[in-house]
Amino acid sequence: MNKLLDARQHIYDWFHASLAMQSHFLQPAQEDPYAAYYTSMYLIQDTGEAVCAHMQADFSTKPMQAYIEFWGVMQAIFIQQEAMRELHSAVVGNKLNTRHLPNWNAIREKRNLCSGHPSNQSHRRPAPQRAFMGRGFGNYKEIRYEVWDAQTHTATHPTFDLGSLICAYETEAEKILLDILADMKQRWP
Repeated sequence: MNKLLDARQHIYDWFHASLAMQSHFLQPAQEDPYAAYYTSMYLIQDTGEAVCAHMQADFSTKPMQAYIEFWGVMQAIFIQQEAMRELHSAVVGNKLNTRHLPNWNAIREKRNLCSGHPSNQSHRRPAPQRAFMGRGFGNYKEIRYEVWDAQTHTATHPTFDLGSLICAYETEAEKILLDILADMKQRWP
């Protein structure tokens, strides 16, 4: 998360160095975008620092604590993504297109898959299959979840490398922030 946090810091520094940008955002008509800018910046920083600190510590060996930690990490990244969408909208002026970001979308998909969300659907699996996150799921290198197949009455336990997925997502997120910064520099020198 350090690259993402560095890109966020460059945006923050540019905002405070650019009198033209400050003048624009401090106009009464820009109250909502200005509030979105500041809220997004804090959320990106807070979630980035929290996920970075947790990745260094890894998940607890206590299953119930690790369970809460997993969902905290996944929710923090979801919040971070939403904050980047808001920041893009506030600064660039249009909706962020994330369709071409495979890791951005993969982390959201894993969050939904492991939660069994939505619980009344098979979430892109054949109808009798359901996936959910269980206890004792692993660590950043190997997250294990369960897929139940009602037809065969068997469970499988696929895995994924959450640490690598977060790192790949960070590369995409950093580029988004650097693109926002480039737009800022062009519009408000």
